[in-house]
Amino acid sequence: MKMRQPTSQKKVAIIGECMIELSGKPFESQMQSYGGDTLNTAVYLSRLCTGLTPYYVTGLGCDSYSQNMRAMWQQEGIDTSLVLTMEGKLPGLYAIQIDDFGERSFHYWRNDSAARYLCEHNGFFAVVEQLKTMDLIYLSGISLAILPDEGKTALLHALASLKQHNVKIAVDSNYRPRLWPNPSDARKWLDRLYQLSDIALVTADDEDLLLDQDNTPPEQIADRLHHLGIDQVVVKLGADGAMWSCHQERGVVAGQKVDQVVDTTAAGDSFNGAYLAAWCHGMSMAESCYWGNALAAQVIQCKGAIVPTNQINHITTAMSEVNEN
Repeated sequence: MKMRQPTSQKKVAIIGECMIELSGKPFESQMQSYGGDTLNTAVYLSRLCTGLTPYYVTGLGCDSYSQNMRAMWQQEGIDTSLVLTMEGKLPGLYAIQIDDFGERSFHYWRNDSAARYLCEHNGFFAVVEQLKTMDLIYLSGISLAILPDEGKTALLHALASLKQHNVKIAVDSNYRPRLWPNPSDARKWLDRLYQLSDIALVTADDEDLLLDQDNTPPEQIADRLHHLGIDQVVVKLGADGAMWSCHQERGVVAGQKVDQVVDTTAAGDSFNGAYLAAWCHGMSMAESCYWGNALAAQVIQCKGAIVPTNQINHITTAMSEVNEN
């Protein structure tokens, strides 16, 4: 069961990259799937909102992997009409290697991925025109980091034009040092992205890493983001839940107890998906954080970024019941 359709249905688009995923030991049998921070958020948003079909904006190739990925996204209720096809390009690829102690390591092949050239595609400006009809655009720091500098500039200019059409911008920094030349460069570009954003859904650990700090109080993180012009700030605190801040009002929504953490992959992505689903239904920041915490707590008790639908049925049912009251 999904959430009840609101009276005024929102239109949401998500910009980012999804890659082919290989998991298992090298040169042995490996599982094939797909993954990406923004795609994970799109899937959970789609699952939680009846009547809302999030648009995904990215670049894919003409190959069979790209075609199959597009088809699987459509099966998840994601609109792929704004996915641009790149002749001669392929999706990025990453491998998850798990050692005998259960520790994971990641290896990436994405430097020439189709998504990297999104803003250079001759159809990009037509996509931007379509995005002007949206209520909300969501993207992450990874969406920006994978682009060459010219692409970063083009994407930021596009977001600025969308704001002039009253489109809200939501962002998660998802700071990954390996995607940036250095922290200073990352801060420069991410601050420009923050300055265009209306909603920030950031992780405290990522912000500490970005600013080379340790255990920064969430209130201080929120103050910095408000100073950059962001209206609504959520600081995700892991097991401690999340702090929300808006217009001089703040609160902390406690995390939900988890008996055993199996896999923290997509904890933040799933939080974002549930938060945005609640936002689309007009819930308060505190309520939206509650549902974000609830979904993330369930996801980390399962393997993989995208958990089976039946693993979150109790959450979607509870959200629907709240909406109907």
